Amino acid sequence: LSRATVVAPDVGSATEASYYARRLELPLVIMDKRRHADDEKAEVTNVIGDIEGRDALLFDDEVLTGGSMMEAIRNLKERGAKRIMAGCTHGVFSGDAMNRIEASAVETFVRTNTIPLPNGQSSDKLETISVARLFGDAIKAIHNGESVSRLLD
Repeated sequence: LSRATVVAPDVGSATEASYYARRLELPLVIMDKRRHADDEKAEVTNVIGDIEGRDALLFDDEVLTGGSMMEAIRNLKERGAKRIMAGCTHGVFSGDAMNRIEASAVETFVRTNTIPLPNGQSSDKLETISVARLFGDAIKAIHNGESVSRLLD
């Protein structure tokens, strides 16, 4: 990626995104979204930072239906993002989520295997990273009375 930028998809994830932006020595963009009470649909209302002509690295902890994430991706593309890479820790991918990913401007969507894909669904855009080794190392550390924080560095 050239000219990459870390993107917080909402204000709640800004602290974590800021941590990664600092570690990677990349700029940070923060998106603010509001949910409409009647249908829980999220709408991006404000974007702090410049994404025009840059590659976006967008990550969230959980993706349920993909609506909020796809709204963020659509908004980034409208604001001139070149390439968009996204991901999540827990991909529930319920309902029409896989079709939303396929139809979106995201180039690659990375997820962990903490939750199985529903009904064997998949996408050419989807990459899965196993957390089995990390979980195994954490269990071993706890069993041996060692710190698990070293596993997260």
